[in-house]
Amino acid sequence: MAAMTEPKGGSGTYSFSSQPKPVGATRKKYRDPNEAVDATMFRDPKETGIQWDKRVHRGNTYSMYTQNAIKEALEQAENPPQPEPRRKRRPKEKSLFDMGLPEKERIPVDLTNNLVAKEQPPTTEHVEAQTDEFLPEPPAEELQPQKTGVDATTQVEDGELFVFDYQVEPILEVLCHKTLEQSVMEVEEEFELEQMTSFKTEWFKRQAAMMKDWEAQVAEEWVRWREKEAVVNKKREEKRKEAQVLLKIQAMAASKAHLKDLVPNAVNSLTEVAFPDMKGVAINRTFLPQVLSGAREQVKSQDGQDKAISSMVKTCMKRKVTAQKAARKTLVDKFADLERIRLEEMKIRRGSIRIYIENAEGEQIAVGPVQIESNETVEELQERIFNWLQDNHAALATSYQFGVMMCIRNDEGDLVPVEQTAQLFEAKAGQISMLPASAPEAPPPEEENAEGEENPEGEEPQ
Repeated sequence: MAAMTEPKGGSGTYSFSSQPKPVGATRKKYRDPNEAVDATMFRDPKETGIQWDKRVHRGNTYSMYTQNAIKEALEQAENPPQPEPRRKRRPKEKSLFDMGLPEKERIPVDLTNNLVAKEQPPTTEHVEAQTDEFLPEPPAEELQPQKTGVDATTQVEDGELFVFDYQVEPILEVLCHKTLEQSVMEVEEEFELEQMTSFKTEWFKRQAAMMKDWEAQVAEEWVRWREKEAVVNKKREEKRKEAQVLLKIQAMAASKAHLKDLVPNAVNSLTEVAFPDMKGVAINRTFLPQVLSGAREQVKSQDGQDKAISSMVKTCMKRKVTAQKAARKTLVDKFADLERIRLEEMKIRRGSIRIYIENAEGEQIAVGPVQIESNETVEELQERIFNWLQDNHAALATSYQFGVMMCIRNDEGDLVPVEQTAQLFEAKAGQISMLPASAPEAPPPEEENAEGEENPEGEEPQ
């Protein structure tokens, strides 16, 4: 019960006082095994932190997908899904190949000196010391303010804070169960190691038996291969002897065929030498040389005719090729001139003109290019061209003492003065030219006063 008290003087401050209350524990330290297990009593430690709360979103909160995800998380937090019964997983069958290689034998090395710190007795020395004098304590306050309110106290009876016999029981149960579980796990691991060792021993025995069988098969194959090679060598020797016999038979047949016509051939060859044929001799010594000489002369004459015809054909072809080259050059020059004229007319349309004038020898000289504008007058253009001549062609500018006059050559070849600047944009290539400007007219002489009297007081004549 809280109460507000006012001091008797009526002018003091108010003070607050309340009755003492015991500290209430909302949660027990340990679970009572006799009580029923309540799922809401124990919470997951992750649920107590805001970083594990599903209702707190991390990241962009303005996306439509994020808003939908936040709504789904809130709905799921309000209506949590019912847990489905877990299906028992089928135990995975052990494979025959799930085994490691045999470990190498390792010699244990004593590393105690490197891992354990050596204890060295600390060295102590006795030194006499004298403390400083204590400062005098401050005097007690003469006037202390009177306490206000009521002191709060809490009464704790014996046995309320901790009962060893009751609260040590769950700790002992945990220790016993963990010890038994660890011992059972070690026994199972030792049994598994024994089974793996026996399996590896049998597997190595099977591998050794397989290697023996394979060596026996290789030895049998070697025996069959040697027998096959002996048969092949025997057949090769028989074939070689048969080939030698065939060669001997062929040599005997060839010698019989040669000796059969030896005597008739010898008689025929001696007959031609000892008793020659006069007709044949005449043909070989007289007729055939004459035929050969006539054939040579005919071949020589035919060769001369071929050379003459070839030279005539070459001369004609050279003339034709020269004419074609000249015609081609003429066409190339013509097309080049047309392209030059087209480019020049395109530049004229864009305002870049070239002015063609004749010098004293009658040759045309190109002046420019000069950039013109449609909004300027003919006089301004002529004055700008005259200045350009003075800056770039000083020798040519001497022929135009009084300026230039822009002209366009018409179809008859006459020069027509330009009246407007727009006429130059419509001109064709080579039509733009200029002439020297005429000398300016002399100013008229000043008229003398008929009476010969000066105007009084400096007045101007009417």
